[in-house]
Amino acid sequence: MNARAVVLAFFCALTASAQVQMRIPSQRYKSHDRINVEIVNASARDISFCVEYGYVSYIDDNRTEATPTPVYVQQKRENGWDTLLTGPDVGSIRQSVTLGRGESQTYPFRVNAHGEVRMVLDYWIGAPVGSCEYPKRRRTAKSRAFQIE
Repeated sequence: MNARAVVLAFFCALTASAQVQMRIPSQRYKSHDRINVEIVNASARDISFCVEYGYVSYIDDNRTEATPTPVYVQQKRENGWDTLLTGPDVGSIRQSVTLGRGESQTYPFRVNAHGEVRMVLDYWIGAPVGSCEYPKRRRTAKSRAFQIE
């Protein structure tokens, strides 16, 4: 009976992680390089997530570009993964986006960091359910880790 529970939990974890894929084209980037994060709906149902408008990425120390994004960045540390504070403090607008089965969208992003990082996306199954502030039935997808030099 206990072995069944372990197998069922493992299957559920695989199924949940397969619903949304985040594709990062390369394994290595330099700080401030453009990273195109592709979000793919690999499930049989619609998925929704929130995109933050008002976010800017730094091309270099003097230039920025608008990069609306649904993802946040985590960096590997000695004790695990820490979320980087990369978003705007004030003035942003969050709006939900829905992807149908098999659809994808790409979002450009730049990170001022060094080391091993990954992208994280909060999403939910189905059409938008209320506000982006506290979406109900939220799930999380993580990209594979990659290096920023």
